[in-house]
Amino acid sequence: MIQNKTLLLITLCVFLPVYNVLAFVIPFHRGGGFWIGYGFTMLAILLAAGVGWYSFDRGDLRSKVYGVPLVMVACYYLAIQFVFGLAQMLLDFIPVPLWIGIVLNIILLGVCVIGLIVVDAAKGVIESIDAKVKEKVFYIKSLQVDVEGLRDRASDDSLKKALKDLAETIRYSDPMSSPQLATIENKIEAKAAALTDSVDNADVTGAKALCNELQQLFAERNRKCKILK
Repeated sequence: MIQNKTLLLITLCVFLPVYNVLAFVIPFHRGGGFWIGYGFTMLAILLAAGVGWYSFDRGDLRSKVYGVPLVMVACYYLAIQFVFGLAQMLLDFIPVPLWIGIVLNIILLGVCVIGLIVVDAAKGVIESIDAKVKEKVFYIKSLQVDVEGLRDRASDDSLKKALKDLAETIRYSDPMSSPQLATIENKIEAKAAALTDSVDNADVTGAKALCNELQQLFAERNRKCKILK
């Protein structure tokens, strides 16, 4: 990501002076159309640089990756604006009302800004979903580790096997969640706490019964997860 950011900024820093040199060395007819095309193209260059800096200079690596579509929108706008602006500069000698060029450039800029807003909003939604998934995956993994720890503390072989099977069930259970699963997940949490107490108190019969109940709860939860997808 750092290399992409550096490459983008270096490219724009090279493109900016080259564009300006060509704009003022080539003998264009420098009327209103020229300045409109030149000005909006300069704006597109600065916008692409700003979007690149914004996308690659914040958040973690995942956030930077999700910022790539923002850069793509800005770069597409720059490419289109460059061609359109160059056409305005080359055809400035044609007597066309200035307001037409201004309106067309503003429309193009508006489309770009709307695209950036939509992509950034989608990026925020995806990051929010990722955070929720990460939290739920951590909950499942944490519960699995707790059950494996209980297996190590248990002294009865049959209970060890029941705890091992339960840990495997938790390991392969669906990590996704939703508000509709809150009731069954609360039951799982309560049963897991009771299981810890039973193992600590050497209640083999009670612990094995809780393992069976948790197996059934996880099976029910997985079925409901499939329905909700």
